[in-house]
Amino acid sequence: MKRLLICDLDNTLYDWVGYFVEAFYAMADEVVRITGCDREELLDDFRDVHRQHHDAEHPFAVLETKTIKRLFPGKNSGEIAKIIDPAMHAFNSTRKRRLALYPTVRSTLDQLREHNIRLVAHTESKLYAVVDRLTRLDLTPYFSHIYCRERSASIHPDGTSSSEYLSQFPMRKVFELSHHQRKPNQDVLLEICEREGAHPHDAAYVGDSIVRDMMMAKRAEVTAIWAKYGTRHDRDAYDRLVRVSHWTPDDVARERLLSREAADVKPDFTLEHTFGEVLSVIAVKQVN
Repeated sequence: MKRLLICDLDNTLYDWVGYFVEAFYAMADEVVRITGCDREELLDDFRDVHRQHHDAEHPFAVLETKTIKRLFPGKNSGEIAKIIDPAMHAFNSTRKRRLALYPTVRSTLDQLREHNIRLVAHTESKLYAVVDRLTRLDLTPYFSHIYCRERSASIHPDGTSSSEYLSQFPMRKVFELSHHQRKPNQDVLLEICEREGAHPHDAAYVGDSIVRDMMMAKRAEVTAIWAKYGTRHDRDAYDRLVRVSHWTPDDVARERLLSREAADVKPDFTLEHTFGEVLSVIAVKQVN
């Protein structure tokens, strides 16, 4: 039986693409309705802001777009935020409706915890987005530690500081990784195992990406469990994500190189349909 299970989050425990794309475009379309701006120019601006911050989820990115700055000269971010508040509401309401755990995730996490399997989260999403999703989905109690990318240099337009925003979250659990500590760098995974007091052979990693998650796990000699169910995205949704993504030409080139390197990578186990299949992989007997 494995003693440490390291879990990717986005598209492994919930459908990140499905929720985020719908919420983002609901917001963008509402901005267009409010301001009358050109939609394609606005989307170009979003892409530029996302690239600047290396993050498609940069907080309040709309306030940094050239379009919004041009339309509201002389107004500060708080004033602009009030004008386009319906757009923020559109994002939040869509997120509330669309963000949900995949089937069997919670019951599976419960069983893993009951069998004293140490659970750790590892994601390339940045801190604020991770805190938001883990809190909304009530996942924080399951993880002994959470490894994520370092927080964005951003504050709420009403002046709320990061310390206020994070005050209700158990930050003692969090380790923020730099932009350079990226998947599929096996050293990051080996450091996680060392910090958690587990030999790599006693650990397993579950994630949806062959290129990033499985190749990293195989290189670290950690059991590689592929969440294949998390790769089944609507093509239109994925194309809409790429339209505003933070991926630069260099990122695309890096991804192509990694894809070639991962061509022969084969996971140790594959979860075809649900996260619950991980129970048999790490030898946890299911309870009826």
